[in-house]
Amino acid sequence: MTKYAYYPGCTLYTKARNLDLCARKAAEKVGFELTEMPSWNCCGAIYNATSDDLAAQVGPVRNLAKASQLGEKLVTLCAACYNVLKRVQDRLDQPGNEIESERLKTFVDEKFERSVKVLHYLEVLKNDIGWDRVKEKVTKPLAKLKVASYYGCLMVRPKEVLGFDDPENPQVMDDLMRVLGAEPTKFDFKAECCGGYLVVNRREVAKAASQKILDNARAWGAEAIVTTCPLCQYNLDKLRVLTDGSLPVFYFTQLLGVAVGLNLDELGLEHSAGDPAGFLRSKGLL
Repeated sequence: MTKYAYYPGCTLYTKARNLDLCARKAAEKVGFELTEMPSWNCCGAIYNATSDDLAAQVGPVRNLAKASQLGEKLVTLCAACYNVLKRVQDRLDQPGNEIESERLKTFVDEKFERSVKVLHYLEVLKNDIGWDRVKEKVTKPLAKLKVASYYGCLMVRPKEVLGFDDPENPQVMDDLMRVLGAEPTKFDFKAECCGGYLVVNRREVAKAASQKILDNARAWGAEAIVTTCPLCQYNLDKLRVLTDGSLPVFYFTQLLGVAVGLNLDELGLEHSAGDPAGFLRSKGLL
């Protein structure tokens, strides 16, 4: 089984630990193992684009240095961590940026053995494992469940650095849902912001942004929505007005887990709003 150095990040290590554990279990079912880095620190959560604020780069650079001692690839599951770590690695590698890069590497006082390729879990599934192998592991197809794939803004922008997918109409999570037996649903706001960290000090703004995304997905016929960021998951799931018609909100690895045969205790649904387990039962998936 292929092993990858894994950076969980603060949220998936604490408040969203259930999502982390589900993703690791699902990975093993598919055929790879996430090995948590022996030591890591917060990435900063938001990439600081200020050109002369080197202090903001220290945390992610230290993580990249430690990852470089473990191998060539570092896998994340959180969209925010992915965005920060990949942009910082790109900044270190930029031609003409050698002086700043050397200052940062020297400051963190960690041996930097190689440039690290930062990957999101979805990229491992698509490019390293491959959709055909993922499909072979499906034991409970998702029964044409109509799923809206919500990417948010951090997975796809800036395109020239992340190179993850089309920033206006990303497809990788839709492709995964199709492989799992679901029916990806088109909708208008798959890469729009959910309000992000505004939930902390301007909760009404995040709530309005998240509700707009959910309402649009429902209008296009979605029965559920999947996310790839724990903060997006929180905003869409916790800030909405719960009604009988509310869409259940899943992390993409939870639906992957259903399809590859994880049991209910391994899916990490206990912190979700509404009744996602009841929804899955109603669809014959539990």
